Amino acid sequence: MPESPVRDVLRVCMRIMSLILGVVVCLLGVGRVEAEDSSEHAEWKKRVVLSAGQEVQGDYFAFGPHVEISGTVHGDVYAAGGEVLVDGVVDGDLIVAGGEVRVSGEVTQDARIAGGTVTLSGKVHRNVTIAGGDVHLTDSSHLKGSAVIGAGNLSLGGSIDGDVRIGAGNVTLSKAIGGDLAVAAPAIRLTSRASVGKNVRYWSDDEPSIDEGATVLGTVTRHPIPEVFKGEEAKRGLAGAKLIAGLISFTSTLLLGLLLLRIYPIFTSRVTLKIQEQPWVVLGLGGALLFGVPLLIALCMVSILGIPIGLMLAAMYVVTLYLGRVCVMLWLGQRLLRLVSAPFSTTRAFIAGLVVYFILSLLPLVGGVITMLTIVIGLGSILMTKKELVVKLRNEQVV
Repeated sequence: MPESPVRDVLRVCMRIMSLILGVVVCLLGVGRVEAEDSSEHAEWKKRVVLSAGQEVQGDYFAFGPHVEISGTVHGDVYAAGGEVLVDGVVDGDLIVAGGEVRVSGEVTQDARIAGGTVTLSGKVHRNVTIAGGDVHLTDSSHLKGSAVIGAGNLSLGGSIDGDVRIGAGNVTLSKAIGGDLAVAAPAIRLTSRASVGKNVRYWSDDEPSIDEGATVLGTVTRHPIPEVFKGEEAKRGLAGAKLIAGLISFTSTLLLGLLLLRIYPIFTSRVTLKIQEQPWVVLGLGGALLFGVPLLIALCMVSILGIPIGLMLAAMYVVTLYLGRVCVMLWLGQRLLRLVSAPFSTTRAFIAGLVVYFILSLLPLVGGVITMLTIVIGLGSILMTKKELVVKLRNEQVV
């Protein structure tokens, strides 16, 4: 029996996950970065360059606005940047992410590429995974293994010896594929230069455009797009996914909140008191931090030395955002229970605030505003409370 599109999607997800993990390694890893920085040429200060003729023994890590790898790396390459050019030799795996990625060199192992625009014109000796907006494999490209590609627009002009799996908006094939071709796309075209060595399976509402002269040595099989991805079924599936995500978020927030109240009861009480006493100051500071901290993180990530600082700031920022929501829910629950003159404990107030918050967050339009206000207020109140706590400890010469 032919494999279902679900299995193909799972394979794509596994490949993309390996790509994401590789990029994370690129950001977290510590390796030797060869950079040319000449005071006579200011433009080099914005580039990480491995020049032609240079060799690196072992893995190579490169991160910056512009990355150029023209030398030889006897190991794996992990690169990320605004523009990334790889026209040297990678004697290992290539894992790269960027706004614009061009690979015209040679990769002896696997290649994992993600970018807004991806151009591959070199040779890869094993398998390739590509995710991008516009993806172009030129006539000179040659993939000796299999390929998994997700793209908005895909032009396959190079030869691929193995199987190919594609999910895209538009697909144009104009060269040879040695194995099977499985493609899901609204628009599929095989030009007169295209050839497929085995079978073609496609998922689309329309027939593919196959020019005269194109050859398919196996069978061509059309599979209808599953109803779950269309019309009312898709809407119901999306609603179900949102409901499940909401339940997971509700449960995790409940557990985290109860744990936080148990471990830091005094701190959470001070945070809620800060919201009560200085709501406008908290709101203004939270709004500034919400947009200011990501900008600071981005500035840190531009520099190799600043990457660890940026990563730590990012982790602290995400944790603070999440914990801030818990404190706002506690404050909301206290306000509501006071309004109805009901006796309450800290736990009861938090649960009441949590329930009301999630009900409000489900409302159209209003829900988005409530969520944003909760994030901003929580961020501002926690940072103000932390600052006051640190100042107090310093005055008491505790820290």
